[in-house]
Amino acid sequence: MPRKKQESKRARRRVEVKYGLEEPRFIGYSGNVSRTGMMVRAIRVFAPGTILHLELKFPDAVVRLRGQVIWAREGSVEWLATGRVGMGVTFLDAPEDLLKRLPEVLPAG
Repeated sequence: MPRKKQESKRARRRVEVKYGLEEPRFIGYSGNVSRTGMMVRAIRVFAPGTILHLELKFPDAVVRLRGQVIWAREGSVEWLATGRVGMGVTFLDAPEDLLKRLPEVLPAG
């Protein structure tokens, strides 16, 4: 089955991401970010469909929200920097303060 093409513009941006089931306790980093979701580079991944609690650490604030795992790839730490391991996460009910910060992350247009 072909993957659905992402409709939102994405930008490569490194943002620290804490994530977990009940509370954010694992640490990863964004590979790319859009207004609708992000790729989280991390060794500890969760199965597609899992709802996660997320904290995105920006220079001046931490934004808390929930997201749903869309895809996940496991692998060794050596593959982490390549973006070959991690999870694709769709934001659920993204707070307004996150959407306000994304112009800093995403190019105009």
